[in-house]
Amino acid sequence: MQPCPEDNRSFFEKLQNEKGLDLRDNRGKRHDLAVVLIGVMLALLSNRDGNLSSIYRYLKNHYEPLVRVLGVEKKRPVSRSQLPNILGSVSVTVFDRLLFENYGLKLNAEEQKWFAIDGKELRGSIETGCKRGEAIVQAVSHEDLQVAAQDYYSGEKESEVPTVRQLLQDNGLASQKISFDALHCKVATLEIITQEDGIYLVGLKDNQKELKKKIGWAMENQSCLMTIKTQEKGHGRIETRIYQFYDVLELEKDERWKDCQIKTAIKVKRERIELKTNKSSVEESFYLTNEVGNYEELAQAVRQHWQVETNNQIRDVSLKEDKMRSKKRGYSAQWVV
Repeated sequence: MQPCPEDNRSFFEKLQNEKGLDLRDNRGKRHDLAVVLIGVMLALLSNRDGNLSSIYRYLKNHYEPLVRVLGVEKKRPVSRSQLPNILGSVSVTVFDRLLFENYGLKLNAEEQKWFAIDGKELRGSIETGCKRGEAIVQAVSHEDLQVAAQDYYSGEKESEVPTVRQLLQDNGLASQKISFDALHCKVATLEIITQEDGIYLVGLKDNQKELKKKIGWAMENQSCLMTIKTQEKGHGRIETRIYQFYDVLELEKDERWKDCQIKTAIKVKRERIELKTNKSSVEESFYLTNEVGNYEELAQAVRQHWQVETNNQIRDVSLKEDKMRSKKRGYSAQWVV
């Protein structure tokens, strides 16, 4: 990721001077918030898990070289008991903006790229007796797995759907090529993208029964435009995928779908054979897009949407996100950097 060219200040300087980042009362401040934040980020990137004690040990052990490199006065390092209070007094919105302005991807509407958007619940934030916890939504590049944007919501009080819509509008993503799972096959979401001349690829399941029924009818009563077959061998199995593309632009749909400009439907048949047991399985899935043609690219986009899940797994292993716990609501999702 490239630093922001419009501002050559270091990220540390921006943390020091950003208004609204530090929500602590000015009375009795003893620790430089920017130093603490840099230390926490380094701890997470050094494969420390989300456990505060682990992060604290990293801060304590690396405090002297850290302040020397940052060129600040050496003071008493933050204590284990103070660390959660300090981190809980950081504006997540401001910190996120700084993070993505400084290190985030620069989106160019003229050169569209594929991004997969999906949500993930941080299991470590689910308190005893509760079914939901804090959650994160990320937009991840198909090409290189870089996170272009992210946002948070409380699973107990909020939904992934409006969070994704806000993410599309606030980060220039609506003009890009976006892949979603079937949860986001909703008029209001797809209209955001079509209005910005973006391209969407969205799963179709029984949450849109009438639309799925009509798409199924079209697939049974017309010839497909193109068929693409791929085969992969790995993880102890052979997987064959057959992609079939159908023109549904003129298909009669409910009036509410008109501005979504649904043009192509895709049927994907997956056949898997386990090499060790020789067991086989077959499953079918359906997708909709406002794109016409570019069939090989669409097939690749369907295949690569799984990268969001892969990226979540990588982050779980390296940053131990699911182990992040806090009694303070919102704190666990706060430190997903």
